Amino acid sequence: MSVRVAIERRSLDDFAEALAPDVVWVGLWPGELCRNRDDVLEMFALARERELRVQPSIVLERDSILVVDPGLDGRHHVLVLADGLVSEVRAYPDRASALAAVEERPPW
Repeated sequence: MSVRVAIERRSLDDFAEALAPDVVWVGLWPGELCRNRDDVLEMFALARERELRVQPSIVLERDSILVVDPGLDGRHHVLVLADGLVSEVRAYPDRASALAAVEERPPW
């Protein structure tokens, strides 16, 4: 299943299947860091316990980069894809910051 389809289905389980084993997820705050798929799945489990309901939508798709609004608190995520899987996720406080990061073409 493609990352796009997983996001459109709004299913954490489907999205989890689209994660690379060595995915890195960088949050907004110090300590918000997942270094692999298991760390991300643990974060998803905590979200389920808190009964967070994600309503993600893709804001921008360019080459191997997606900007996603998870529909939670205004923050947006930049997803980097490699070989069809999510290899990196970076959180930004808002849409403008996420889009600016993509426009700047960071080295990550």
